[in-house]
Amino acid sequence: MHNIKDIRQNPNQFKKDFNNRFIDVDLEKILSLDEKNRKLIQEKEALEKEKKDISKTKDPTLFEKSKKISEQISKYINEQSSIKIQLDDILNSL
Repeated sequence: MHNIKDIRQNPNQFKKDFNNRFIDVDLEKILSLDEKNRKLIQEKEALEKEKKDISKTKDPTLFEKSKKISEQISKYINEQSSIKIQLDDILNSL
């Protein structure tokens, strides 16, 4: 499996290398999935921080907000997991 960081840093070299081996690769799709994956991770981590800050206040009026944040985190985890599987499948096939 190829390292996504290497592909991200030098996509043109990977495209050239794959073309030399007569392998057709949708590099834009790989990079797009990687970008979505990283964005979801960042958003999830920001929500986790916000939820942690809310729980530190121990303010019962913020319970509903914390619950909604948990639901959003769960959605991000599911979506990120799906994207990660797609990305890993593509990278494993190369």
